[in-house]
Amino acid sequence: MKYARVLIEHCPKDTTQVFIDYYKGKYRPKAQLAAVVDGVVAPAAGGLAAGAASAVQNLTSYIPLPYLSTHGVASPVAQSNDKAVAGDADTVINSENIPAPTYTPPPPRTAFSSFIDHPDEFIVFLEACLEGEDLSDSDKTDLSTTLFEMYLHKSNEKKGEGHREEWEKKAKALINSQNQGPDNKIPISNSNVLLLSHLTNFRDGTTLVKEQSGLLFDIFRSYTSAKDTAGAIKALRKYGPEEPQLYPAALAYLTSDPRILDEAGPGELAAVLTRIDEGALMAPLQVVQTLGKNAVATMGMLKPYLSARIERERRDIVTNKRMAETCRAETEQRRTEIADLGSKPAVFQATRCSDCGAPLELPVVHFLCKHSFHQRCLRGGGGVDGAGSGECPQCANDNNTIRALRKTQEEYAERHELFKDDLERSEDRFGAIAQWFGRGVMGSQSVE
Repeated sequence: MKYARVLIEHCPKDTTQVFIDYYKGKYRPKAQLAAVVDGVVAPAAGGLAAGAASAVQNLTSYIPLPYLSTHGVASPVAQSNDKAVAGDADTVINSENIPAPTYTPPPPRTAFSSFIDHPDEFIVFLEACLEGEDLSDSDKTDLSTTLFEMYLHKSNEKKGEGHREEWEKKAKALINSQNQGPDNKIPISNSNVLLLSHLTNFRDGTTLVKEQSGLLFDIFRSYTSAKDTAGAIKALRKYGPEEPQLYPAALAYLTSDPRILDEAGPGELAAVLTRIDEGALMAPLQVVQTLGKNAVATMGMLKPYLSARIERERRDIVTNKRMAETCRAETEQRRTEIADLGSKPAVFQATRCSDCGAPLELPVVHFLCKHSFHQRCLRGGGGVDGAGSGECPQCANDNNTIRALRKTQEEYAERHELFKDDLERSEDRFGAIAQWFGRGVMGSQSVE
């Protein structure tokens, strides 16, 4: 680490590879072999200079520096000694056969300061370290956050729009790939992504974080605050089906300024009104009030929406009237039948037993629902139970269902919190009240 910056400055590729191997736990030092003749290095002749060269030669035999050869500094005598031992070349140790030393790699963050002013080598180092196995959570967070920052740093270099798009694409891919891990958790904190994206004007990073946090409305609001109409429309089309309340907000934004409406076009306004109408997101009066706040939208833009809405409500009124008439007629018919059963004699014309299907033979039991049975079928045949209860076996199941429904309605009539909750959550409160009224839970209870 003492000479790291000097080494990176003069041989960046080799030094970066050494750092990668070392911090991934795969570093293997190269072996050095000094040339020794009869166990003694003979002093060389030639005065003081030759003695100094010999001293340097001896010193290098004790310094295990990678990539440093013992023949880098040699006197003429040393060179002759080397030639003398050339025949012993088989004794040279092959560094590939030396087993890699066992050690615990330090945290990668300790090497970050060595790559100052060398962003390309730093990115290579970070990418290689991220591919390592058995990374701790803190190391993975440091590497991912720093690599994300370096991608954004490279994207801000003034080398053309294509250069910026390339590095921003890598930064976006980094966040997406981290989100697809087994635990589906991004090592980079949302606050760091937001901060770095804001400082480098990387809008996609901010958008990704808000998407993952479910803040879809904030994404749309960020485009509208920046007056980015194209981005707002793109966000509306992407997130509108998932967040319907974006359409009322889009209606207010499109009609806030004539220039914004011109950029979007009248077709986009019509599409927003259609989605509001289909989803019943706003009442017609609310739409008119929203458009009336600014003198931007014209009556011609609003006319198709109002015409379609009025026509549909007209059809609904006709359908509801027809249904009401049908229900009213059916109710009158049932009331007449009930009155006739209590005041007029009933005529039974059935010729076959409703249980066994055989021709009726005396004794026969008739019910006011117009079902007739053999007396023997009611007592035990055909699986009919409760003959003495005065209830038709064929209608017993339907009657039990009606009694259960009525009992449920009476229980709901006492639970006012259910009605209140349904009324608060309903978008059509009048319809909710009508539905509860139609269930009979609001009718007056008869006192027996």
